[in-house]
Amino acid sequence: MALVFRFSLVFLVILTVLHSPNLTILEPTASLQVGSSGLLLSHTQLSSYDHMESSEIDWVCRSHLNLSLSLNETTSTVKGRMLMDYYNEDPVPFDSIPFHLYPKGMAYVSRRGNINVHEVVCHNATIGIDDLRVLSSQHLMWVDLTAPLQPGQCLSLEMSFTTTLPDGGLDRSGEYGFDANETRIFTYASAYPLPCVYDQYDGWNVDPYIEVGDPFYLDMALYDLTIDVPNGMIVAATGSPVDVVSDDGRTIYYYDIPLPVREVTFSASRYYIVESSIYRGVNVSTFCLPVSSSLWQDDVVQQAISALDLFNRTFGVYPYSTLNIVEQHASYGGMEYPCQVYITRIISEQIQAETRVSWYLETVVVHEVAHQWWSQLVGDDCVDWGFLDEGLASWSHAYYAEVVYDNWEYFQVATLLDQVRTFYSEYGVPTVINRSNVERPELTSFVDYIQTPLVLEKLRQTIGHDEFILGLQDFMRTGVFGIATLNDLQAAFEQSHGGSLDWFFIPWFSNGYLPDYTIINTLFEGFTSRLTFEIADLNHGGHVQEYCQQIPVLIYGTDGTVIASSEVWVNGSASVALTLSDTPSEIKLNYTGYVLVQLPDSETDYYSTSIIPMSYLADIGPAVVLAVAAVVIVSVLVVRKRRQNRNAG
Repeated sequence: MALVFRFSLVFLVILTVLHSPNLTILEPTASLQVGSSGLLLSHTQLSSYDHMESSEIDWVCRSHLNLSLSLNETTSTVKGRMLMDYYNEDPVPFDSIPFHLYPKGMAYVSRRGNINVHEVVCHNATIGIDDLRVLSSQHLMWVDLTAPLQPGQCLSLEMSFTTTLPDGGLDRSGEYGFDANETRIFTYASAYPLPCVYDQYDGWNVDPYIEVGDPFYLDMALYDLTIDVPNGMIVAATGSPVDVVSDDGRTIYYYDIPLPVREVTFSASRYYIVESSIYRGVNVSTFCLPVSSSLWQDDVVQQAISALDLFNRTFGVYPYSTLNIVEQHASYGGMEYPCQVYITRIISEQIQAETRVSWYLETVVVHEVAHQWWSQLVGDDCVDWGFLDEGLASWSHAYYAEVVYDNWEYFQVATLLDQVRTFYSEYGVPTVINRSNVERPELTSFVDYIQTPLVLEKLRQTIGHDEFILGLQDFMRTGVFGIATLNDLQAAFEQSHGGSLDWFFIPWFSNGYLPDYTIINTLFEGFTSRLTFEIADLNHGGHVQEYCQQIPVLIYGTDGTVIASSEVWVNGSASVALTLSDTPSEIKLNYTGYVLVQLPDSETDYYSTSIIPMSYLADIGPAVVLAVAAVVIVSVLVVRKRRQNRNAG
């Protein structure tokens, strides 16, 4: 989900990346071509993905859903019928299959959302249904089977249901707006029974709808989609409309979706203004309300194309033939779905009221387009690993700013660097990235949208731009149509880097505190002009693993000029020895670059010490010290002997 407004802690979730002046975009090696089905095809690219071209894929091992939906404009309900061939892709038999009923948990004003399942019928002769268990408080329905569904088996189900859309325009699905001012929209998203994911970590993932972050964790499936709406409705939906039929005051849209998607969605309004443009075979369309048209028209479709172009060239091919940018009513900034993303009316309202900067609309558009790669093509558990797709999408929209506007900080009010460095000083709360959203709901917005993209940029600054982009391309290539974890992302970067990155990923994703460096054991040996000191981390006792990063060190002379400098790798702590040309007066750890540390405020950009003990005797060395001592002793003895002789005489 893009740039949420409902924070438990107050942050500006405007994400950015440090500008890299010598930018190289690593592009896929083959040009894009349009296939017969309208898909974007690239023979070199697709062969490296192993399974992208639909004509060469055996999708028999994927579930297939035929979904028919009918919107009732008067009651704000959608009647649905779903024929499902449910395929068991997992290595264990299933006695029951759970389905999410998300609308029950969505925000509303007076009309709660709901999915009322009328009937579930099994068409398999050997596998039947014993009962349905609807757990309303968990937003869940269990379908109990009379015989286990073995790995590799397919179960044919038919469901009929009615979805009630919540009112108020607050959440993913809903109905809101008024005909009088041409703002009424019906949005149908995550609003039909969705099969849960079974994985090796949690078994069945049956998390209820949650208010913080995204609750969605879905497998890919093939879809046929039919949408039936009253005449005069303009519909935006997942897929390509291949047929439109009008009958008895209703219009029926048939959508072609030749490749798997994680779910489908549609939005309908009588007032949408539609604008479309073709980018290399992809029909990019925008749907906005008349009150937003002055901000949307021309600009949004071009911004979406610019983002699509950059991410196609940087991450890998977008394989679908449509991409819709659709305005909706909701309390957040935007939301991603396959082939269709939503940008909320509140964005335009705030820009028009001049309470938000004008470029924020573009930020959300680009962020949601980036989600087509991170969470859609490459999926993840958005509850337990939500930082993964949100962090990558946020890094991606900041990278877009770097390429398009030559400034990583273009989409930014308060710098990410300052927000992360000063978070603990301001709130006193440790922030571990690699945790489930349900374990740290109050930190989700900060961790997912600010801390994670900053750490990803830290990785790019550390291993280099080319290795970083190659890592993202490998992550896309190996994870497309599947589910990925943080370990998979690390493995992709290790492939491009050519070695282990445990030293980076473990501390930056598992520690709760940033390093807080200090300078200790300082000594300047005057006779040899040798300065020694140690850089230590005051927070090291609270780390799972010590941080390792490069810190610029500056040494100032007595006249205030820099007399020496060095880039020091600090692995928890570091010992430093420098030979100087002058007497030092200050040692400074320079944080003006991309060093991540805990700081008291955003005005602080260095740590320094002017307490430098001087030693001259230590430089003489042991032999010289003994010789001098011997001379002194002999001299004392000679003087004493002379005095004794004089006294005796």
